[in-house]
Amino acid sequence: KKIGFKINPLTKTFSSVNEIIKGYIYIEEIRSSLDYDIDGIVYKVNDLTLQKRLGSLSSSPRWAIAHKFSSEKATTVIRNIEIQVGRTGALTPVAKLDPVNVGGVLVSNATLHNEDEIIRKDIRLNDTVIIQRAGDVIPQVVEVIKSKRDKSSKKFVFPDKCLCGRPAVKDYNETSKKLDVVKRCSDTGFNCEFMAREKIKHFVSKEALNIEGFGKKIVEDFWSLNFIRLPQDIFTLDYKKIEKLEGWGELSVSNLKSAIEKSKAISLAKFIYSLGIRHIGQENAKNLSRYFISIRNFLKLCNPNLLMNEINSLDEIDGIGETQVESLVHFFKDKKNNKVVHELSKILNIQDFIEKKIDSFFSGKNIMFTGGFSTMSRSEAKSLAETLGAKILSSVNKKLDYLVTGLSNPTKNKIDKAKELGVKIIEEKEWLKLSRNS
Repeated sequence: KKIGFKINPLTKTFSSVNEIIKGYIYIEEIRSSLDYDIDGIVYKVNDLTLQKRLGSLSSSPRWAIAHKFSSEKATTVIRNIEIQVGRTGALTPVAKLDPVNVGGVLVSNATLHNEDEIIRKDIRLNDTVIIQRAGDVIPQVVEVIKSKRDKSSKKFVFPDKCLCGRPAVKDYNETSKKLDVVKRCSDTGFNCEFMAREKIKHFVSKEALNIEGFGKKIVEDFWSLNFIRLPQDIFTLDYKKIEKLEGWGELSVSNLKSAIEKSKAISLAKFIYSLGIRHIGQENAKNLSRYFISIRNFLKLCNPNLLMNEINSLDEIDGIGETQVESLVHFFKDKKNNKVVHELSKILNIQDFIEKKIDSFFSGKNIMFTGGFSTMSRSEAKSLAETLGAKILSSVNKKLDYLVTGLSNPTKNKIDKAKELGVKIIEEKEWLKLSRNS
C-alpha cells in the first residue's frame, strides 16, 4: 500500500475468531452491492515468517483457507435427465431444467451426482425442485418439492450400460468394503468414444501437454468433424481443412500448428499424467517418472511379457498403492491403450527424469519421521528434508535410510521394524544438527 499498490478496501486484519465471523457476515450482507461477483472470502495468516513455516500442499497453501458464502437458491422443473461420461468412465446424471436465474446466472442444467443420490432424494422427471449453485459455481438439485408432484412425474431408470453400449459397473472399494456409488463404463481407455473424447481434453490441458489455444471447445469441434479420435491424431491434423472452417484463418491455424509443435517437448512425469490413467494424478505421475527414469523403461508396461514383473515392484514406490497398481494393470492390458502410448512415444520428445542434485548430507536419502517434534511441526520437518534433497517415505521398509524420532510419542512399531531392518534411527536433536551442517 505504501509503495502504491491498489488494495481492496474490504481487506481487514482480525485478532479473534469472533471478529472473523462478524467480518464474514458483513461481506455476505453487502456482496450483492459490489461491482463484481464473489463466492466467499479468504482468511490468511498475517505473518510471512509463519506462512513460510506452514508451507504449502501440492495444490494450496496451509496458511490460507476459503470460507464460501451460502449458495443462492431457485425453484424450477426437471424436464429430462441425461447421462454424461467422464474421462475415467464415470456416468454422471445431469438434470435438464426449465431455465431459471440463480445468482445472476441463467441455469438450465444441474448435476445429480450419481444413481444413489437420485434414489435418496427421490428425484423424478417433471418434478418441481429447488436448485442452488454449489459454491456459486456448479448447479445442483437440493430437494424435491413433493407437494407439487403430479401425475406427469416419472421415475428415472439409471442405465446399466454406458452410452457406448458397454456394461456400466460399480467397482468394489477395498477400503470401505462396499461398492462405489458411481457407475463406470467397463472400458479402460480409448475404445469408448465418450471416454476417449474426454481423455483428449485432458491430454491437451494445461497440466498435461499444455497446447496453447487447444481448449475443450476445439476438441469438441474437431471430434464432431472426425479430425481426432486418439491423442496422436492431434499431430497429424490436416491444417488445410481447418483453415477452411468458420472462425479459422491462416494466422490462427499457424498459431495452432506452432503450439502443437511446441508441446512435443515434455517431461516423463507430464507424459504419464497426460495419459489420463485413473488414480494417477500429478504427484503419482512424478513418483512413477522418478522410478522409471526414461520413456524406454516406462514402455516395458506395454509389453505383456514384462507387465506383471514391472507391476509387482511398483508397490515399493511411495504413494503408489494397491489402487494405483490395479489401475495401471487395467490400462496396460488394453491393446489400444498400448498403441496410443507407443505412437506418442515416437512423436513426442519425452525427457528423462532428472533428480535435482543437492549437495547435502541427506541428498538422495530416504527419510521417515515419527512422533512429535519440539522445534518444528512434522510437516515442517518433511519440508526441510525435501529441500535438503531427501525423499520422504510413508512406511518403514528396506529402502529407508533414516528414521527420525521426535521426543513426543514416537511409534514403537516403526522403531522396532527399523531396528529389525537395520535402518539407522536418529533423534530430533541429531537430525537438526545434521540438517544445519548440510
